[in-house]
Amino acid sequence: MDRRISLLRVVACFMVILLHVSAENFHTFGNKWWAANFFDSLARACVPIFFMISGATLLSKSESLGDFFRKRFVKTLPPLIFWSVFYLWWLEHNGVQTGNWIVAILSGPTMFHLWYFYAIIGLYAITPILRKFYQNSTRAEQASFIGLWLLVASVYPLGQSLYQNMQCVDMWLSTLPQTYHLFYLSGYAGYLLLGAFIVEGRSSVKVGLALFSAGTAGTIAGTYFLSTHLGAPCEYLYTYLSPFVVLAACGLFMAIMALPNAVPSKPLAALADCSLGIYCVHVIVIDPIFKSHGISATVGNPWITSMTTTVGVFLVSFVVIFIARKIKPFRYVT
Repeated sequence: MDRRISLLRVVACFMVILLHVSAENFHTFGNKWWAANFFDSLARACVPIFFMISGATLLSKSESLGDFFRKRFVKTLPPLIFWSVFYLWWLEHNGVQTGNWIVAILSGPTMFHLWYFYAIIGLYAITPILRKFYQNSTRAEQASFIGLWLLVASVYPLGQSLYQNMQCVDMWLSTLPQTYHLFYLSGYAGYLLLGAFIVEGRSSVKVGLALFSAGTAGTIAGTYFLSTHLGAPCEYLYTYLSPFVVLAACGLFMAIMALPNAVPSKPLAALADCSLGIYCVHVIVIDPIFKSHGISATVGNPWITSMTTTVGVFLVSFVVIFIARKIKPFRYVT
């Protein structure tokens, strides 16, 4: 096991919680808004890092198509079904009409953060193709693919929005993929190749942290100027394909991959093993548990409570998942 990959999983998982905790103060301008913008911007590299980990760990492997999909099936579908049912039950328990559960699960995420499973299933579907390309291409060809992906999926959509009458809309609405039929370059697939590309290249902690800082600062400043221009808080630059978010994710991934490789310590390995379960359960820890006891970023000084609440949610979620994984069946869904 690679200590760097384990550390990336834990950091990305912590950032997801920080994002969801701090976001509560974002939607209204006021004395708490700047803290929300800072921490939300700081944490936006979280999901891209998960995608990049998948690319770094999967694209260099050689295995049959059957083995690949069997392993992905075991790792993806059981937790998707379990947590979808869990949150459907929770919604029903709280008086929300959920309809047919099978239809609900097939239709999309039953709780907002479960969208990741649907996205990763789609990415796994094209991973064998990306794997063939990655293993039989030069660094220059890989860099060319990544550059084209950045242009189509990230840079051009932002430029188009700024050039036209800027509105707080989804970055996916770029016309470039439709015009030139570049649909295969308009999603998250580039993150897989970017992760593998960084692993095989030379990384620098200083350069990586500089890129992460620059991307985060760009998101903070851009979100401020865009929100003030529109007269209301706007999350447009928080999208995971924003150029600033791509830069931040690339930088943080590079910085951690530049660290010496070694076997992870037992505490780090335990946290990494529980990261999927922590991701899945943390939402219910934030709302009915912490918020019901007055613990949230909306209480007190948000520059302090955003972090203390995140740490608390992370630790409680870890304990819950760590204990659950002692029961063998739960290891398949956490």
